[in-house]
Amino acid sequence: MVKFLDLQAQYQSIKTEIDRAVLRVLESGAFVGGEFVESFEEEFASRLRVKYALGVANGTEAIEIALRGLHLPKESEVILPANTFFGSLEGVINAGLKPVIVDCGEDYCINPNAIEEAITPYTSAILVVHLYGRMCDMPRILEIAKKHNLKIIEDCAQSFGAKMKINGVEKMAGSIGDVGCFSFYPGKNLGAYGDGGAISTDNQDLYEKCLSLANHGRGEHKYAHRYFGRNSRLDGLQSAILSVKLGYIDQWNEIRKDNAEFYASFLGEIPEVVLPKMGERDENVWHLYVVRIENKRDEAMKFLQTQQIQVGIHYPFSLLELEACRGLEVRFPCLNALKWSKDIFSLPMGEHLQKEDIQKVAKNISDFVRCFC
Repeated sequence: MVKFLDLQAQYQSIKTEIDRAVLRVLESGAFVGGEFVESFEEEFASRLRVKYALGVANGTEAIEIALRGLHLPKESEVILPANTFFGSLEGVINAGLKPVIVDCGEDYCINPNAIEEAITPYTSAILVVHLYGRMCDMPRILEIAKKHNLKIIEDCAQSFGAKMKINGVEKMAGSIGDVGCFSFYPGKNLGAYGDGGAISTDNQDLYEKCLSLANHGRGEHKYAHRYFGRNSRLDGLQSAILSVKLGYIDQWNEIRKDNAEFYASFLGEIPEVVLPKMGERDENVWHLYVVRIENKRDEAMKFLQTQQIQVGIHYPFSLLELEACRGLEVRFPCLNALKWSKDIFSLPMGEHLQKEDIQKVAKNISDFVRCFC
């Protein structure tokens, strides 16, 4: 069996450290807030090279809280991509803002040209999603945001550890825009053993507003509430676990990059299979390895599954196709996202894979194409 992801194997590889960290939390009683959360937040901010990091309950609430913390005009417009997880959109809706959904480019990330076309006098922000581990075209998006005086929120749920040069300076995903939002869902490259998320920023006022919003809108006194906030806190157990994993994430991400290169070398000669663009090595941490086979996706997946290869789809529907979105105003057709959602599927990816596993996946894809395409 070639597993899509192997969290059990990952745990076994760091079991001693994880068990020790969990025991320390249990013995301390610091379950909500406290030293383990504070320590992780400091480490996390340091890794991103930002001044502030705030642990929250999940990535969706990270987006909502960040948007509320920015003091954007009520019901103003936030531009976001059609090709993303529903939680990105939920964060916008739950913050009382109006989503404007635009198309993705060949890299599956938000298309900067589509962003510029969508801007109106009511636009207040751009929510960029560094999808599948790949960073968006941030130099271009920064230019657009500056030109139109827009805030940038980075959805980094799938991209912790990715980095790119901005004006010659290396910047981490989550440190480029006004605020970064992260998810620590267990399947992420940096995943907890439950739900979790974080917000990153260099803006002290924004950090303090988010800190309050995430904790029932509290002020300096525990029972003095300034806002209607959220009960959205990262707990001590997850913080301790994430602190352990921070020590391994660079190593794991490098293995993912190597695996992506193996896939490209083994599958690159099959014209029927559209591979993800490689780009600069450090700009993609390969949370997912997504390929396309036109009009044969479902058959290919079934074939691979019969060969004991686990696969997935990220995502089978664009935002515009979801029942929950039927009441939203649709300004742009988002043809790439609509078409590709019927053709894309995700191959196994993670530090658990051996080169032989990737060769097996590639051979079976080649066999499928030869027989059925």
